[in-house]
Amino acid sequence: MATIKSIAHIECNSTGYYTVYTNDEFPFGFFGEGRTVQKAKEDFIATFEAFRDDYKESTGEYIDADFEFVYDISALLQEYKDIINIRALADVTGISNVMLSQYARGIRHPKPAQRERIISGIHEMGRRCLAAQ
Repeated sequence: MATIKSIAHIECNSTGYYTVYTNDEFPFGFFGEGRTVQKAKEDFIATFEAFRDDYKESTGEYIDADFEFVYDISALLQEYKDIINIRALADVTGISNVMLSQYARGIRHPKPAQRERIISGIHEMGRRCLAAQ
């Protein structure tokens, strides 16, 4: 069987706990959890491999996957909270500091247009840093 290219979504809940999952179709369900993104990714891969091995044993079919990990806004802002300053991001995006803090804590979730503003703002902050002399 060919390798399945799959998007693995990283989310963070309001308690700071990370979950990794995929919406892609596999003949078995699996996800990962952890107190850090790295632990959640490791749990996700280990769970996938365990279910894949069980599936191969019962069906003879081997399934391989190549996962691309993508962050939702809360996971991104939580994972990089020591690097991305919410107040500075609010200045760049025009989104209130309170709203960005709620997104970061997983209390609220941005609509697609807000998500794009946040990502563009992070890129703009990076460009400003790169321009420093």
